Amino acid sequence: MTLRLRLMAGLVALCALGLAVAGTASAFALRAYLLDRVDQQLLRAGRLGGGTPAALVARLRLLERTGVDQAAGPTDYLVEIRRADGTVRRVTGAGWPVPPATLLLDVATRSGHIASGAPASSGPFTVVADGAHYRAVERTSPEHAQVLVALPLRPVTDTVGRLVRVEAAVGAAVLVIVAAFAWVRLTRGLRPLRQMIGTAAAIADGDLDRRIPTGEARSETGQLAAALNTMLGQIQTAFAARIATQEQERRFVADAAHELRTPLTSIRGYADLLRAEMVPPDEADAALRRIQAEASRMGALVDDLLYLAHLDVAHLDAARPDAAGLDGPRPLTMSELDLATIVRDAVADLRAAAPDRPVHAELPPTCPVRGDTDALHQLVGNLLTNARIHTPPDTPVHVRLHPVTDGRAEHLAVPGDVAIGRGGAVLEVADRGPGMPPEVAEHVFDRFYRAPDSRASGRGGSGLGLAIVAATAHAHGGRVEVSSTPGAGTTFRLLLPAP
Repeated sequence: MTLRLRLMAGLVALCALGLAVAGTASAFALRAYLLDRVDQQLLRAGRLGGGTPAALVARLRLLERTGVDQAAGPTDYLVEIRRADGTVRRVTGAGWPVPPATLLLDVATRSGHIASGAPASSGPFTVVADGAHYRAVERTSPEHAQVLVALPLRPVTDTVGRLVRVEAAVGAAVLVIVAAFAWVRLTRGLRPLRQMIGTAAAIADGDLDRRIPTGEARSETGQLAAALNTMLGQIQTAFAARIATQEQERRFVADAAHELRTPLTSIRGYADLLRAEMVPPDEADAALRRIQAEASRMGALVDDLLYLAHLDVAHLDAARPDAAGLDGPRPLTMSELDLATIVRDAVADLRAAAPDRPVHAELPPTCPVRGDTDALHQLVGNLLTNARIHTPPDTPVHVRLHPVTDGRAEHLAVPGDVAIGRGGAVLEVADRGPGMPPEVAEHVFDRFYRAPDSRASGRGGSGLGLAIVAATAHAHGGRVEVSSTPGAGTTFRLLLPAP
């Protein structure tokens, strides 16, 4: 049975129970009321042929002399008079049906309602004679005769039965109406559940863009739909991120294989030439130096790849508190350090490597941050090396470091997923070189990415320098961003959050 049918059946059963209880209570109340009316009528010794039963008893001799056993007018009373000698006289109204063949006095005596020779009973009682019910009261006449005055209960039974039939008909109609109304309302109310089922089936078939109509926000189904939509959005985002990660890993492996193939090919080629003695003796040292250079290049590439893997693990540890037990190296050792000193040393290295290049540094005396000294040294060095390699020798480079205190330097923060806050730092490395078009700037932090012009000019490295910068920034809980305009220069901005 479906949920809709179970809910409707429960509602109809509850309504039927309520109607049954109300109908039973009303039937018993009506029966009690009618019995009370009959009892009051009997206790007041209701009229019989224009007089009371007491008056009728007083005229007993007249009735006996005339032989009349019906009252002069129509009445509902049945009067039975038992004389002292044991004979019984029965008198009914003109409109009475055929009286029962069994004397009510005898039935009442047998049932214990009255006793022969005992005083009159104190109140009305019910007797059953020939299958009919009567309400009766017994009195003693001045002539010491027992007088029983009775009224039939058939009108009461008929009235109560009629009420029960009417209530049954009305209750059945009400239940039909309630069932129809419940079916309509439940169909409409459970529609979001059916939509959820359809949406879940569509998502299972691969349509991750499907969402559930929310409907009324304050209803339970509306809240459930909103929660499920939020969950579906997170699932879709997770799937997209997983697909993007898998694609990035695929490209990364392909690029790494490509980058490693070049030095391996050179090493294998020179080794084959030397083994086949095809290299002249005076060029053997050059060939060996070439092999050594390619091996060093390949070793540096492998070191960079391992370092990136270590940074990824460190970033995972920072992002996932439950990842504390992951196996793998932890190259970052976080401690309080002075970022101004690190930047000052990197600027000195740049000036030593390019003495003719104008380098302008705006550094505070100190800039305390929390991080790994070697990692931040490599990060800042890679940014300055990138500016030196990819710009003409006479291009000025501006280095600015801004500690964030009391909200200052917050205007330098680029919107993103990093909140700098008080105590953080912002490092800018800007040049006035040729700049980059947007399609190049969008991928500068991708691993093994090199701009076409850098490949053509032979100035491109392994394509991992800026990827290491981005990974190091993420491992420290910060981020690095780039803004570049062709012909106007490029600015790299490192944002480190407060420790």
